[in-house]
Amino acid sequence: MTPSLKAAQFIITIEVAFGLVGLAITLAGFFSTFKWGLLPGLAYAAGSTALLGWLLSRWSSRRTYLRWAIIAAHLLVIGATTLDLALFSTLTRDAVFGTHILTWAVIVLLLLPSAGRWFSESRA
Repeated sequence: MTPSLKAAQFIITIEVAFGLVGLAITLAGFFSTFKWGLLPGLAYAAGSTALLGWLLSRWSSRRTYLRWAIIAAHLLVIGATTLDLALFSTLTRDAVFGTHILTWAVIVLLLLPSAGRWFSESRA
């Protein structure tokens, strides 16, 4: 595995770890106040963390579709955040690019030719 792919794998691991921390905080907030408005955020946190964790667990399969699924999942995270910010009229350039720097880094690293070569050699 190339260093760029090791970096992408590490970044996804960090995203999953922080996602679990965010999920725990959101769960604590919900169960301490029972504010039903936290449920969409809870569903988003649980779903995105579970999806990224599952994709990360499949990393060693080296299948081509996995690379594109990881890129699509990261674009989905960016899209959902952008939609949320646009609905509340708080969309800025920093909100799209600054807060998702790790997500963009994974996308760029997985679009490199070396990632394409590594993911095309299936080990299933």
